[in-house]
Amino acid sequence: MDIRELKYLYEISQCGSMEQAAARLFITQPSLTKAVKKMEADLGFKLFEKVGRKNVLTLAGKEVIELSRPVLNAYDSFEQNLRTVGSSERATVNYGVIPLYQTPFTSGFIYTFRRKYPQIKINIHELPEETIKQQLITGELDVGMTENMLVSPYIITYSGFEDVVSVAVGEGNEFYDAKQLTFSDLKNSVFNIVTSGHKNYNQIISNCQKAGYEPEIAYQSSQIGLLLDYTVLNKGVCIFNRCMIYDNIMARPDLKTMRIIPLVPAPQCFCWVSLRKQSNIPQAIQIFADELTEALTEDVAVRVQ
Repeated sequence: MDIRELKYLYEISQCGSMEQAAARLFITQPSLTKAVKKMEADLGFKLFEKVGRKNVLTLAGKEVIELSRPVLNAYDSFEQNLRTVGSSERATVNYGVIPLYQTPFTSGFIYTFRRKYPQIKINIHELPEETIKQQLITGELDVGMTENMLVSPYIITYSGFEDVVSVAVGEGNEFYDAKQLTFSDLKNSVFNIVTSGHKNYNQIISNCQKAGYEPEIAYQSSQIGLLLDYTVLNKGVCIFNRCMIYDNIMARPDLKTMRIIPLVPAPQCFCWVSLRKQSNIPQAIQIFADELTEALTEDVAVRVQ
């Protein structure tokens, strides 16, 4: 178990409710429930039991909480001390992200980070991938999140995350109850996809052509939220990164009846975090990159369907 999981257990034990604990932790309830099930599977015993509408610790769960208290207290002390480092001088991190990745995950991460590190100011710049690369090289940006790995002797690839492309459909779509789909299955569908020039777009077109057809594209956008809106309206299909579809659906009550269906075979997609190369990376930039990497790692892990 790691610190994040221990914090999850502590919040649930304090709230007695998955829903309330998820709100305090700034994650979705399904993500928290899935994390608890994983912990129970790893440990080999139940941590909580339902008593009425409350989640109550089992005897084993109480023992885990008691054992975790010194660890959590020590970590909280460490975090408090870490936040005071350089506090006499406010640090600034210039963060560039492509429009494709401006999702509820991004806004949620920035909100949580600012609460945790109020002395670090974050300037967010929504930019094309090539501009992010150039501004990392020139020093106008400190950190970038992109769809492709940025190759340059002046840029450090800090972390990378792999996901798969999936299909999102709304109620009324003929594939709403499907367990999985192939590109051949989608031959007569209306497509709502990302704008040309993105890796995701090229993957979709290439796979459709391999299946023997040119897709009928109804709507294109670099905003996943808009693509999902149109998918509900025109009963088409939205083909996009699974985690980003999931984040948008969970953040919007009007989209929660949509389904995410696996594609077989599933095209791979990536998210890369890059830093401007420096002899000594400023502590604020290091903290931001570490927190972003941890948040992305968790986001990908809990959204595996």
